[in-house]
Amino acid sequence: MMQHKFEDISRYVSMQGMVKLDKIAAEAAQVAREREAASKLVAESRADSAWIIVQVAYGREQAVEKEMAEAGISACVIMRMGPERKRRYRLIPPTAIPVFNGILFAFCSPTPEALRGVKSFEHVKGVVMAGEIAALVSSETIKQFREMAAVGEYDYKRGAKALKKGDKVRITSGPFVGFEVSVDAFADAKGGDAVVTIMIFGKPTVFNMPLVMLEKV
Repeated sequence: MMQHKFEDISRYVSMQGMVKLDKIAAEAAQVAREREAASKLVAESRADSAWIIVQVAYGREQAVEKEMAEAGISACVIMRMGPERKRRYRLIPPTAIPVFNGILFAFCSPTPEALRGVKSFEHVKGVVMAGEIAALVSSETIKQFREMAAVGEYDYKRGAKALKKGDKVRITSGPFVGFEVSVDAFADAKGGDAVVTIMIFGKPTVFNMPLVMLEKV
């Protein structure tokens, strides 16, 4: 029966095409193994598991979180309430936006295979590294982020601190705690989030930072 099926397929697909199909199947199987290595099931069985910092395309944070969850991987996007907006003289109520734009957290054992699994998702740009290993965030820290977000600590607030463009600031919360950066701009004319540039993946990356996360140096 199987020989007959191969002969039927071979009538329409060249040998080169068959090789290509085999390669596609092998690559899909490898991705499945790597995603399994990053799964919640594996993470909960290993003592070295922790939250890693995953950079994704802006605006795709929740979409990637959903896809990872469907693949059995624990992922977390910390959300907060954004700013009110005006449109055609009408006030638009705040909506939920990520606290850390372009960032989500994934809980896994940080093995090379698991990291490849995390990076296999569309819109994932990379995993934040500390030298040769993934930068890790403790479950207690993730819990703290969630609690602060739940009580509105990260919500978009205007004029919350006396900062101005060009000020040197230290990041006091979030995945980049301890970094010292400059305020490049503000999210709007009345203040709002500070816009800062952080060096990750060997290149400057722009982030909007809630003012509560910053202190003047």
